[in-house]
Amino acid sequence: MHMQIKRTGLYSPKGYGILAGLVLVGTLLGTLVYMSMDSSVIQRFGDLQSGFVSIRQELKLSQVLLRTLSSSTVFLVLVFVSGFCAVGQPVAVSCLIVRGIGIGTVLSQIYSSCGMRGMLWSLALVLPNALVSGTALVLGSREAISLSNVYAAFSLSDRQVNGLKETLRVYCAKFLVLEAVLAVSAGADCIVTYVMKGFVLNNI
Repeated sequence: MHMQIKRTGLYSPKGYGILAGLVLVGTLLGTLVYMSMDSSVIQRFGDLQSGFVSIRQELKLSQVLLRTLSSSTVFLVLVFVSGFCAVGQPVAVSCLIVRGIGIGTVLSQIYSSCGMRGMLWSLALVLPNALVSGTALVLGSREAISLSNVYAAFSLSDRQVNGLKETLRVYCAKFLVLEAVLAVSAGADCIVTYVMKGFVLNNI
């Protein structure tokens, strides 16, 4: 018997919506966490880095590319590894929520530092990459949870199985595609940063 990933409810629009909703919940939590900080802590954020937007003004494009790609890749790698564990589902779910918290915190910081203008800068500098990386993470988490379920079924089965070679090949190929998408998104993020640097960042 070959153990394969079955097209369960996770692959339905409802399943995708639930996973995407976890990112949105995390974004809301990140906003609430930032709002609950003491004013002195928020001020310290500004003193240390002058906000997310100002940091990008000081970085080279290669550094922007590396920071953007590495921050997304860390979560994707964690999700990828969690798929090889029969109880890795909570790790994949946690990555979605934590990623959302990070997005919510950054958006709140920009709004706090720049007011209504920060909303426009968020649309240009944060949301495009956040949407792409968030979608990639949701798709990766779906695959990881499904593979974890296969391993769980494998460990509880009393029947002889022939392995997961084909399943793992497809699994790894999907994550390579997702990483390529993140790389393209990081490159686009660099272009946006370069274009916006002279137009927006100098007006903060």
